[in-house]
Amino acid sequence: MTNEVHHAEAVASQRVRILFVHHAHDPGGAVRSLAMLVAGLDKQKLEPIVVIPDRPGSDAVRHLLEVAGAKVVAERHVRPFHGSTVVPCATLREKIYSLVGFPLLALLAAKLVRQIRPDIVHLNSTSVIAAAAGVRMSGMRTPVIAHVREPLLSSPWGRLLAALNRKFVDYFVSIDEAGLRSLEPPIVRGSVIFNFVDAARFRPDEARRAALRRAQGWNEDDIVFLSLARITPANGALELARFIHAHNDRLNARARFAIAGFEPEGGPYQQQVRDAIARSDRCDAIAFTHDAAGLIDAADVIVAPFTVPHSARSVFEGAAMGKPALVTRLSNLLELIREGETGFSYDMDCPQELIDSVNRLCDDGTRESLSDAAFRFGVEEFGAEANVARTVAVYHEMLAALSEGGAKIGVEGRQ
Repeated sequence: MTNEVHHAEAVASQRVRILFVHHAHDPGGAVRSLAMLVAGLDKQKLEPIVVIPDRPGSDAVRHLLEVAGAKVVAERHVRPFHGSTVVPCATLREKIYSLVGFPLLALLAAKLVRQIRPDIVHLNSTSVIAAAAGVRMSGMRTPVIAHVREPLLSSPWGRLLAALNRKFVDYFVSIDEAGLRSLEPPIVRGSVIFNFVDAARFRPDEARRAALRRAQGWNEDDIVFLSLARITPANGALELARFIHAHNDRLNARARFAIAGFEPEGGPYQQQVRDAIARSDRCDAIAFTHDAAGLIDAADVIVAPFTVPHSARSVFEGAAMGKPALVTRLSNLLELIREGETGFSYDMDCPQELIDSVNRLCDDGTRESLSDAAFRFGVEEFGAEANVARTVAVYHEMLAALSEGGAKIGVEGRQ
């Protein structure tokens, strides 16, 4: 049976096999979004198989995906080729790792594609681009989709990663416009489908909110601004803590700040942030937690003080729970709010903008208005059910183009 006939039969029978390639061995945001996508698929029509890195600690990733309904295959040669704003691949060692890992993943992908015979290969990150090269090596005419989860760098290394993606990927699904732009369009075919939020999990619970606020020592009258992200320089926790201390007297007396995400062995940067937090009596350091929904529920406003462009899961998870957001004026973050309607943005070089925004959000009427709009925005743009349907529509579009024969299914004129 030829690969073209196999695809045509899959379209006709509505039984589509999707091979996902996931890049990380920790249960972070990317795999949670993938698990929501897998869980939302109609398993009578689509069969999800996920390849993950075989690394110590990957059991949690396997568990998430298996519970969602995927068959999971762990392989040691799943190695990412980094070059994004989140993982820049800055050192010589990291570059060598990426270059050595590329042919290993390509060979692995070629083998798996021949064995599994998927109808679509979906890369859960542009960093596993070597798997797309492997699809070409396999001789199978299988469409490849890549998820763009953060912008690629404009450096030579980032441009190399972008060029590889344009060469081997047929279609891009990006979590924001900024990610698509980093691939240097207009020759890139793709669309924006925002990250997913599980509405059943991210649902307000008054009893939980009250209990968590008591546990943190927050008063009923406090307006809690929550920064919920890993404590890294890219996420701006140090800048936020220093700002709070420097401008304490100019901030509304009700404003309280919680910086969450501290890990037991966080290194020098985390200690710097802790020291900065300790200088203010209205700022709290909170350990990393897997109960993001509970912590967001206990807060009143989400803050994303990022210094480097990338998406903020807490902003759209907060929107699903009716929490307005306060974000730095970076392209990715601006796509996650409607300025003045679901939240505010500020220039990190202009403290007065942040002071004014904090004080406006301490007004109950203003905050409640933004809260209602944030909830509606969250349902429309980030709801898992709607975004699963949008992703499945991309799958069917790619298969239909392939079955038409001679249809252009790839970038740069690939046939």
